[in-house]
Amino acid sequence: MENLNFIIKSKKFTTEPLKVGNLIDLWKMRSVLSMGNYGNIYRMGFINADDALMIIDIEAFFTVFCPDFIQSLKPGSIRDLGVEDYIEIRDVYTKDILPWLEKVETVLKKKNDA
Repeated sequence: MENLNFIIKSKKFTTEPLKVGNLIDLWKMRSVLSMGNYGNIYRMGFINADDALMIIDIEAFFTVFCPDFIQSLKPGSIRDLGVEDYIEIRDVYTKDILPWLEKVETVLKKKNDA
């Protein structure tokens, strides 16, 4: 799989090379950020549960795959961003990053089915 390039606030970032360990770290980071409640948040079905999970997914992704991006943030964390800045990052995440992650999952699934 190729590295992913994306632009936020006119600055180009590139993900770290994809390794299986990155995927493990991504899943672990989701658990850490949700204090072990990732699945429970989903199952609760609260109106803002999807937003909470999206914020967790975004922070987990950038922490694991692009720590340079996290370091570039003035507040130092996705959680500390203002709503407008978060929305810009969320839009890049849904437009560029989610399709890349889905492609990774598809490749893994195909390899698993073979």
